[in-house]
Amino acid sequence: MTPRNPRTHQRTVSAQIQPSDQYDSDIPLPPPSETLPLQRTNAELNLSVLQRHLPSTTSIVSVAPYAVVYVFTSTPPNGAAWEKSGIEGTLFVCRQKPQSGNGGGGERYSVVVLNRKGLNDFICPLSGDIDFEAGYIILRSTNNEDGEESIWGLWIFEEDEGSSTAGMREVNAKIIRDCAAKAAKSNADDATNGAIDGYGPGI
Repeated sequence: MTPRNPRTHQRTVSAQIQPSDQYDSDIPLPPPSETLPLQRTNAELNLSVLQRHLPSTTSIVSVAPYAVVYVFTSTPPNGAAWEKSGIEGTLFVCRQKPQSGNGGGGERYSVVVLNRKGLNDFICPLSGDIDFEAGYIILRSTNNEDGEESIWGLWIFEEDEGSSTAGMREVNAKIIRDCAAKAAKSNADDATNGAIDGYGPGI
């Protein structure tokens, strides 16, 4: 007779994760704060990034996900026209620390566009009149070196009603206008107080 092969019994081994209280360890577990980094909100991250570009920023008033900066030119060969400045990216309306020094304690606001296409960012202090025409938020700034005025147009991307960016241009135009008006009034009041205290012009 042919000998019969002994029947082989297969054992199934299942892996199990043991609860932590079923084994001992000489290494103490670190507290939760050391194992899990604290998560920051988008607002906190945005403020941190913005402060690297404009350290005087204290808070963000408004954000537009995408904006293009145009500059108004009246020089040949195109004559009077809007031209792209080469700056486009996320737009922030931010509040800044008051300037230190005599007569410099008024409120300060700026518009910042962090450039996705180059190293030059757009930073424009807000003060005085802001126009909103043909979809452009129009700002004016004066060069501190030669006193020449520049005119800028901000085009903000927006989608149809129902999207998160609907009405973004008009909303930001109003916010920028309000911030500019606050800054102008605050600085005027501060200049008046400085003059009364003997720090301003005319004393």
